Amino acid sequence: MDGMVLMAFGPFVFGMRTAAYEELQRQMQFKHAANARLGKRDAYQIVSPGTEMLTLSGVVAPEVSGTLASITQLETMGSEGRAYVLVDGAGHIYGVYFIDSLQTTQSAIHSDGTPRKVAFSLTLCRSDDEPTDEASDNLAGGPSPEAQERARATA
Repeated sequence: MDGMVLMAFGPFVFGMRTAAYEELQRQMQFKHAANARLGKRDAYQIVSPGTEMLTLSGVVAPEVSGTLASITQLETMGSEGRAYVLVDGAGHIYGVYFIDSLQTTQSAIHSDGTPRKVAFSLTLCRSDDEPTDEASDNLAGGPSPEAQERARATA
């Protein structure tokens, strides 16, 4: 199970060696326009997909699983503002997302100030833009061979 890939978000691979998420929460909104009608309630018509957010929550505990460098990599990816393809370990393509927010909570602090445990909550927002990573060059065929090799190497 150590080599299991839970999900890949562009160059970042979620797994026991990096950062394993324990929960995935999905929120979808749908935009409707209201048309007023005389003597009746408004008529509604769907006009576009709304915001779609995914939140991955988990814990990194370097003595057990994951690395603090994984959290740093997610911080860097978020600050760069790029959109990446999100694919789960079974090959299901969720779509293109960017990092909306990353919340971390450090606990069980060592005497040098480093945490033994970091709980994280990563919120991704769906984008209709083209992905900005090389792993997404072929959406229909899944991740590129380079991305698959990188996933195997880090898992």
